[in-house]
Amino acid sequence: MSEASQSTADLGFVDPQERRGSGVIKWNRYPDRVIPAWVAEHDLGPPPAVVERLRELVDLRAFGYHSAADDVGPAFSRWATQRHGWTPDPELVLPTANVLQGIWACVEALTDPGAGIVFSPPVYPPFLDVSPTTDRRAVHWPMTLTETGWQYDLDALAGLLEADPGISLLLLCHPHNPTGRVLTTGELARIVDLAHEHDLTIVSDEIHSDLVYGDSTHIPMLTVPGAASRTVAVTSGVKTFALGGMRCAVAVCGDERLRSAIGTIPAELLGAPNRLGCEASITAWETGSDWTDQLLTLLDRNRRTLFNRIVAELPEVTMFLPESTFVAWLDLSAYDTGDHPARWLRHMTGVAGGNGPNFGPGGAKHVRITFGTSPELLDEITDRIINGLRD
Repeated sequence: MSEASQSTADLGFVDPQERRGSGVIKWNRYPDRVIPAWVAEHDLGPPPAVVERLRELVDLRAFGYHSAADDVGPAFSRWATQRHGWTPDPELVLPTANVLQGIWACVEALTDPGAGIVFSPPVYPPFLDVSPTTDRRAVHWPMTLTETGWQYDLDALAGLLEADPGISLLLLCHPHNPTGRVLTTGELARIVDLAHEHDLTIVSDEIHSDLVYGDSTHIPMLTVPGAASRTVAVTSGVKTFALGGMRCAVAVCGDERLRSAIGTIPAELLGAPNRLGCEASITAWETGSDWTDQLLTLLDRNRRTLFNRIVAELPEVTMFLPESTFVAWLDLSAYDTGDHPARWLRHMTGVAGGNGPNFGPGGAKHVRITFGTSPELLDEITDRIINGLRD
């Protein structure tokens, strides 16, 4: 099936039995009676062109040593130009096996042991592992909950940097997982100003950058004036195209100094993206724009459906409409969830969500729900949550 021939209806069809049979961890961690919505992986991909390309490679038995990684940077650069109006220099794009590998490489290459690493919890749980595994210090810059949603307190960041000169790296989740918050032009400019003032390196995880809705716009950190000399952006097609097992990502360096510094990490420690991961990513970036537009239409409808129903039918649960990603951050503080709200929710509803406390400070009493699935399955997820908690 060519990309052009896939309708939105085809894109939105998910067969749970087929998903379980595929062996993916999302669909096989819990018993069949449980609907999985716990991991940030959508059920709607990959694009047909990617599947066709992988079949070709399998038929060719193309499993030997390869040079496909050489084509990853140029393909990503073209995608970034098309989707975000940003054309990174392919020579400054380093292929990695995944985004986390890029983050760890940046921390090791660009900071010293004992340095402070600042990030914004509640946040993607592996961020919490950076400091203890690299002999750095974790410095929390918490997201602030307001009546209109989760916000970045930039005055608080300025205070942290002023009080702790040992902070040397800001690890951004941009867009933010799990809240779906998208940084604005003004906020990004202020962050860059603070980075210059306090000699701060920025590592910007932009893995959800293709998945932004409505009036919000993803602004690549490397396009912000003054950012390039102190910024590395790490990203991948795995979230957009549902390629989580394919092991291919990029670290985009703002200048040659940063590129050279990260290049001091021995290649043997970094590993390498494999042939199939590279080819899947290249094909997705080169052919997947129309497919991504269809995906965004479906995900936008899903996020509004979930939000509108929760607000109207389950007012005890607090949810804000995410500006990006395909995950919703549910506040279950009105219920006696204990210290493992996801387990409690699974027991009450048969829906498996992500456990809020795993996301660090601000995650207590919260569960992350993935709405990246078919409208029919999302209806079942929403029905179960509403009926299980309302009864």
